[in-house]
Amino acid sequence: MDVTALLSFLLLGTLIGILSGFFGIGGGILLTPLLLVFGYEASAAIALSLMLTLGSTTAGTISHIKLKNVNPKHALLIGAFGVVGTWVATPLVFYLETLDGAKPVISLAYIALLTYFAVSFFRSKQHEEGSVGSESVPRLGFIGLFGGFISSLMGVSGGFVLTPLQVKLLNTEMKRAVGTSIAAAFLIVVSGVINYAVAGADANYWHGLALIAGAMIGSPIGAKQLQRFSSQLVKKALGGFYVAVAISVALNLLGYNDLSLGLLVVLALSFIVALFIRPRLK
Repeated sequence: MDVTALLSFLLLGTLIGILSGFFGIGGGILLTPLLLVFGYEASAAIALSLMLTLGSTTAGTISHIKLKNVNPKHALLIGAFGVVGTWVATPLVFYLETLDGAKPVISLAYIALLTYFAVSFFRSKQHEEGSVGSESVPRLGFIGLFGGFISSLMGVSGGFVLTPLQVKLLNTEMKRAVGTSIAAAFLIVVSGVINYAVAGADANYWHGLALIAGAMIGSPIGAKQLQRFSSQLVKKALGGFYVAVAISVALNLLGYNDLSLGLLVVLALSFIVALFIRPRLK
């Protein structure tokens, strides 16, 4: 084992874990593009990203339950439907790899979804949490299926679609949507990791374990910082985060790998610094 590499992945997992706990996005949304820039095969990049998100969703779920940000019923239903979505996406990725089409398809999916949800967040107005009962099960099912499919297609927890879809379709308050998303994503990610391991993804699982450990360190820190900011401000910040990642993915797709990598690094570090130096904002 390369100790230096393990420590690097541990640090990477910790930094991404902080963002994960704050935004409820799992962390793979940053790691998958980063690994693709470094030349990883799509299946290997997704497998490692899912391992990172396994760590962040485990720690994040515990943190958000303590903070009372989780709707248990919604989390279980979304997670259960999400597992089914992972079963569809995993064989699709391996099929696309045989056609050398996995990277462009995944990249275009990132750009389209991130842009759409960023626009939704920028246009949204502050609202109170709505009352959603049993009639919401079809909506919860759709959210879960879509989130699970996206999770295993793109190597993410699915939180970056689960959170905004809950806000949009269920009228869920932002902080509660974040907590419920990361709890549901735990079930989705466990299924995704198992699927890729069984399918034979060529990933270094020691690196994956280092990412898990780092994410479990960083995620509770980010979840705690979330309480210092208003839901509306979190929405705007998440929208800006999505736009920057979408631009980075587009640059990588166009062949500007160094510029793409630099943007991802600056973006992540800037957000992390801002979480700790800014006062409580309303």
